[in-house]
Amino acid sequence: MATNSARTPLALLPKSPLLTTESEYEFDRIRDALNEEIKPRGIIEQIYVGDIAHLVWEVVRLRRCKASIINAAFRTALQTVLRQLLRKPGQSEYDVKERADRLARKWFSEPDIKSKVAGLLREFELDETAIEAEAIKTSAAVLERIDRLLASAEVRRDKALLCIAQIRGNLGDRLRETSDRVIDGKVLQLESGDNEEQKPAA
Repeated sequence: MATNSARTPLALLPKSPLLTTESEYEFDRIRDALNEEIKPRGIIEQIYVGDIAHLVWEVVRLRRCKASIINAAFRTALQTVLRQLLRKPGQSEYDVKERADRLARKWFSEPDIKSKVAGLLREFELDETAIEAEAIKTSAAVLERIDRLLASAEVRRDKALLCIAQIRGNLGDRLRETSDRVIDGKVLQLESGDNEEQKPAA
């Protein structure tokens, strides 16, 4: 665990930028991992490391949101796909709407319905990736906006890393690799054996 001397005084640290569903414990682990790896020297580097922790957390959050947005669109996407597959020549989408919507609703909770839908997809040489593709297509505009936010956060993160590198010398590549490892979930194990059973905050 990072020592107190490696931390910015609490009065200078911005409050953890957490949503009500997020864990302060996990955010602190990211900040501690960056402190442990970078070992900031002096108040300026400490502030930069704090900024980097916030930006890394923002990147993690936005990547998580992309998956959640696609998952949220999954039922609508399944309804759309089923309406296309169930419709026979001469039928309108309205003729199969009720059946498709019923199957889509039960797909999430009834294994037999899930198997039935899988069989219907196979008849048209499709699998569940067809539903994923429709969910992504439906969410494309929102996902594009999130990608722009991600790009902005990553640029700001890299600028903060560059500032530390300029202060200290040839450290930029190592700092960027550390940041990427944290974002990819490869947070350094900072806790000792005595702290391994500590649980994330609710």
